[in-house]
Amino acid sequence: MILHPKTSNRHSFAGVSLVEIVLTVVAIGVLASISVLAVSNLSQNTQNQKLESDVTHLNSAITMYLANGGDLSGVSEPNDVLNRLKSTRSKADRARHVGAPSGRMLDTRVAAVEVPENSWKRRAVYDPSTSRFHTTDSGIGVEFILDEALAEALPEIENRSHDTFQYAEHSGWVWDHTSTNNPNAPNGPSAFFTNPYVEDSTTATPNPPAPEPPPTTGGGSSGPPPPPPPPKPPKLPTPNFDKNGGSHPEGDFPLVVTITNVPSPADADPICKIGSGTWEPYTGSITVEMNTTIRAQFVSKNTENYRDSSERSAYYYPVPESLSGQVDGNFHSPSGGANLSYEISGSGDRFTHGDPIFMLDGEPIHSGDPNVLEFGAQSFSDIPPGASFKLGTLTYHNGNSYYDSHATNVKLQIVINLTERGETIGFDLDLDLVNTPNDPDDPQASADYVKITNLQQNIPLQINGVNYKIALGFGATDSFGFSSQSQFHVYEGATGQGELLGTFLPN
Repeated sequence: MILHPKTSNRHSFAGVSLVEIVLTVVAIGVLASISVLAVSNLSQNTQNQKLESDVTHLNSAITMYLANGGDLSGVSEPNDVLNRLKSTRSKADRARHVGAPSGRMLDTRVAAVEVPENSWKRRAVYDPSTSRFHTTDSGIGVEFILDEALAEALPEIENRSHDTFQYAEHSGWVWDHTSTNNPNAPNGPSAFFTNPYVEDSTTATPNPPAPEPPPTTGGGSSGPPPPPPPPKPPKLPTPNFDKNGGSHPEGDFPLVVTITNVPSPADADPICKIGSGTWEPYTGSITVEMNTTIRAQFVSKNTENYRDSSERSAYYYPVPESLSGQVDGNFHSPSGGANLSYEISGSGDRFTHGDPIFMLDGEPIHSGDPNVLEFGAQSFSDIPPGASFKLGTLTYHNGNSYYDSHATNVKLQIVINLTERGETIGFDLDLDLVNTPNDPDDPQASADYVKITNLQQNIPLQINGVNYKIALGFGATDSFGFSSQSQFHVYEGATGQGELLGTFLPN
């Protein structure tokens, strides 16, 4: 038997010895100890800095408290010191206090809590002999916290001492001195005795020579200045009328106007002037026709004591007690985008604009109704000038439009027939039509609106020689819209109604 020797391959495997493992564990422990010490030192440093800051602020508060009459004598406990700093003067004491703050010096939540003797924390200690807190690393002390349970605690009321001066309590003086009483003034004049024989020992200084007077012109000699002229006598009072100028009901004309403050006949002659006439003596009343100016003045008869008065003038014009009429309205002359689409229908009082159809993949899609504006005229009666009245109702449907087909402006012609006056007047309202971007989160911002751009207009209306203008604006609306004087808004997709108002005003 032949035996073949067996060849064996020996492989080496890398490993970690027990010594290496022990060294690694030791290194990790050292690093952990350093980290714990670092964190511990950081926390301790933070606490120390907070305490030092607290002590600094508390000592500042103590200084202010003592400087304003506070007293810490007999106080040794930290919380008792804090309570004194939280105190305030009584109302009567505060009224007489002069100077710095009289209220509490400290937040009511501040409290001192004990730090045990064996604690690692730095602590504060109060020294009654110096009235100061200081910090230390040993012994029993305190630290300061904010205790929310003390937030509603009422401060202690105390009477503190005052400075040398304080506001007066009973006397008529501004100040009271705390150590002395106000002196009593002697009765009668005071006598002072002097020695008439004392000689002045100072060296006399001669007076400088007087400057030469300026040369006079014309060769004459200069004399004393002339005396000032005597003061002018006062003016007589300005005449007053018993009826103020301005508008008066047309039925009251001709008016009878009197002067209410005529002087004594010995002092003045009253005169008056009507329109462009001449000045005439005032005899007791003035008859004033419509649209007339009157003037009055007092002419002095005693010029040494009085001058003529200033002139008083007033203009009187009539206004009708009421106006009545019928209203009509028609839309015309719209303008808008390049693809403007509109229709004016009915009797001209309905205006439709915008194309609500859009194309989707070559197919027309109908998105709803177009925008519609409609005016409903309304008659009015017994409306005095200056009072607002309803011309009609504007109905606005906030619809859809595409491809720049909506109108941006349209005119509404208003015709008013004042039957009792035999007057017919017409004017155009210039209406801007504003489309707003739709925002589902803000319905008011999404509300389209109509805007009047000519709120006041001169109109061909004259009554009793007085020209009138008309002021326009929107009034109340229903719940589907809202308005200001010049704008009427309607929510997206809704139909709202609003009042169109007018006011006749003398021009």
